[in-house]
Amino acid sequence: MDTVCPVPTAIAGHPFTLTLTGAWEEIPSPHPHRNPSDAATHHALTIARSITSTLTPTDSLFAASRINTVLGQPTDIPHIPVRIAWAHATLTCGPDALSATARLQRTQHEEEQRQAEQDRHLSRARALQTTLMSDPSLAMAYWFATAPDTIDEKTLPRLEELHERIAAYAPQSRWVLLARILHTFIENLSDEARRHLIETAAGFTDRYGHPDTAEAIRRLREQPDNGPADTSTGPPPLR
Repeated sequence: MDTVCPVPTAIAGHPFTLTLTGAWEEIPSPHPHRNPSDAATHHALTIARSITSTLTPTDSLFAASRINTVLGQPTDIPHIPVRIAWAHATLTCGPDALSATARLQRTQHEEEQRQAEQDRHLSRARALQTTLMSDPSLAMAYWFATAPDTIDEKTLPRLEELHERIAAYAPQSRWVLLARILHTFIENLSDEARRHLIETAAGFTDRYGHPDTAEAIRRLREQPDNGPADTSTGPPPLR
């Protein structure tokens, strides 16, 4: 048993090169195999491929060690009167395979970091939304603490109207209401910043299973600052 061939890795298009040596022996049987050498080689390659296909090219030493642990002792081939007496494998790969692995691992790490950061932001946002919706006084305190420069002589009347509207509308409309509240309180932002904030609120809403509400939020971008609003999906704009 002496063969050199490619075997798959977890990185598509970048296989290991396997060098396999070993010996086989026939087991006495009334029905001997017609080609025991091919049977032994095929069985050893099947074991090798099942191990390498789950590993990356940077894991060549580990993969070879696992293969040799299995094939380094006598191994009977199921349903065939042939036994692998011993086998030894070495694995190599080219620099392009190592580079592809490094790129993939870097991309996966960056994606995991982005996802973890996004999950943290979403968790904080959901906790904040639940807390602020439960008590308008907390909403006011949070607003004062985070955006003191937006407080002016119109603040109290707007808060009073906000409290009345929260009490008047059904809970299922809270996302649209929240978007309109944001749209009213960020008048000092640039048009680009307003559009970004509205799109972010719509994206969160769409992600959590409310596409109709998300579309209603996105329509806020199309409304003039002082023009009439479509009231079919939520309350009229605050004034």
